[in-house]
Parts: sequence; C-alpha cells; structure tokens
Amino acid sequence: MNFQITSVIEKITFFIQLEVFIFLWLSLGLCFLFYRLFLHEISLKRHLNLRARFKGTFVFLTIASIFSISRWALNSSIDWTPLIRVSEYLAFFALVIVAIGFIKMAQILVYLILFYKNMSQGIPRLIANLFTVVFSFFVISILASEVFSIHITTMLATSAVFSLVLGLALQDTLGNLFSGVAMQIGQPFKIGDWVEISSDSKKWLGQIQEVTWRATFLSSFADETIMIPNKTMAQSQIIIFSNQQKPNRESLTFRIDFQQNLLLAKQVLGAIVANVDGVMQDPGPRVLLTDTNESWIVMKVFYSVHDFSMKYRIADTILERTIEGFIANKINFASTKILITSP
Repeated sequence: MNFQITSVIEKITFFIQLEVFIFLWLSLGLCFLFYRLFLHEISLKRHLNLRARFKGTFVFLTIASIFSISRWALNSSIDWTPLIRVSEYLAFFALVIVAIGFIKMAQILVYLILFYKNMSQGIPRLIANLFTVVFSFFVISILASEVFSIHITTMLATSAVFSLVLGLALQDTLGNLFSGVAMQIGQPFKIGDWVEISSDSKKWLGQIQEVTWRATFLSSFADETIMIPNKTMAQSQIIIFSNQQKPNRESLTFRIDFQQNLLLAKQVLGAIVANVDGVMQDPGPRVLLTDTNESWIVMKVFYSVHDFSMKYRIADTILERTIEGFIANKINFASTKILITSP
C-alpha cells in the first residue's frame, strides 16, 4: 500500500514541476498582454468578464504555486513521517488546483479568440461552455489515467447499461444541446439579431440575448425574457429582421380621399419621413400609391432603419408628424361614412 502511495505521489510530482508553473505563468502573461493590446475597444461587460477570469486564474495559480513550493520545502527538510504525509497532501491539492487553473487558462484563450473575431457582435456562451466541458473531461481523463490508472473512457464505453440509462435520462437535454450546437455551426442568426419564431400556433418576437446548452433567450419589446428550448428553435420557422448585411425595411400605410393633391401629399410624407431620427438616408424613404377603390387612395411609405428595436418609436414619430403635416397642408385623410337615406 505504501508502495502504491509512493508511486502515485511520484506521478503527481511530474505534473507539478517547476516547468509546468513557468509555462502557465508565461501563458497567463501573454494572454493578458494580448488583451491589453488588441481588445481595448470591447464593451465594458466583456472587460469585466475577462478581468474576472484573469483574476480567478491568477488566484488559482498562486495557490497552486504556494502548495508546490511548500511541498518542495518540506521534502527538503528532515525525514519525519508527519511532514512527509503533509507534503503528500500538498502535492495532491497542488495537482487539483493547477488542473483547475489550466482549465481556466484555456477558457481565457477561447474568450480572447471569440472576442477578437467578434468585436461588436455578441457570442453565445454555448461555445465557451461546451469547450469547457470537453476540455475538462479531457484533462480529468488524462490525470485519472496517468496518475491513478483509472481509464474513464474505457469504463463508460464498456458500461452498456449505464450508457443506455444515461441516454434515456438525458434525451431532452442532449436534444437541446445538439440543436444548439447545430444552430451555432449554421449560424442562422447572431447575438443581438431581432427574430420572429413561429412554432405551430405559437409566435415569439424578440432580440437574441443568449444561446446556452439548453435554450435560446430572447428579449421582447416589453423587456420580457423569453426562453425557448433549442429543439423548438431548430424545428421552428425563423424570420430574421435585423441581419447585419442589410437594413430593416419598414412601411406605413395612409388613406386619403380623391379630392386631395396627390403630388403634394407624396412630397409632404416623403419629407417628413426623411427627417425622422433613425430613418436611413441610403436607401432613402419612398412613397408609392399601392391601391385605390371607390372610397379612397392608399398611399404607402417605405423606409429603412438601422435599429430594429426602435421601429415602433420611429413609426410613432412618423404618424404624429404626418398628421400634423397633412393638417397644415390641408390634406384630408379618407373617412368611411355610412349614408342613411330616408324611406
């Protein structure tokens, strides 16, 4: 038994050598230098995220370094059994903490790459969380195999009953996970896009806030948070309103009667819409006559907006100014009148 413990401690010592800590500290320093040089323009939320991760990794590496140095100091002291036992515990704790620090270091590297490639767009936590789970399993498997001779992958592969029970228990969870991964690979939308989700008789409209391993979170116009399972998202019809490559085209409809000056009405409406904040000048607004009947003429104005979340506020301003402008220019809206004739 003492031989086995000694053998395990010798294997642990291999993973907490001085070279390992030098590599980790240099990696942390290089990551921090990259952050200061190339990511100074990211949002405040991302700054706080990265600083918290740097701080956490620094703390773990510091504690692991202290444990490792303490163990080295105890081993260099007198050959006393209690001190030897303490040094063995220090070696084990140093291994655990340095493994956590190594995983956190890898997390920082992933976030640096994602933030660098997506300076202005949001990134889903699903990618970072999935990487963390896979990388953590990889590190734990290596340590368990090399230090304690426990082969986790072999145990899972040979346990057919366990795999079957686990698969049935996590059927919905795995379905949501794989659906989320598939959406991230295909990238039909990005964080910050406004979308309309239609599934059977249900419909949701909101802005993509986050994609996790289980669900996609939307923020509605009423500032409500909507959580939709990833399986539902993958099986639904999705209309993307705020695509980064083209503006959002909106329209408003007005009805005026036949006695009005159509040219003047189109000029007034076009000038009003062009001067509303939030309306794009390229492509600029356009006023068209789209329909007519025995009671009125239908006039529709088309315009583009940068920010889909402002569509209702912009429409409100256009309607208010159009009413005032038509009244000032003596342009009458059409009205539906019910004529009552005497018998």
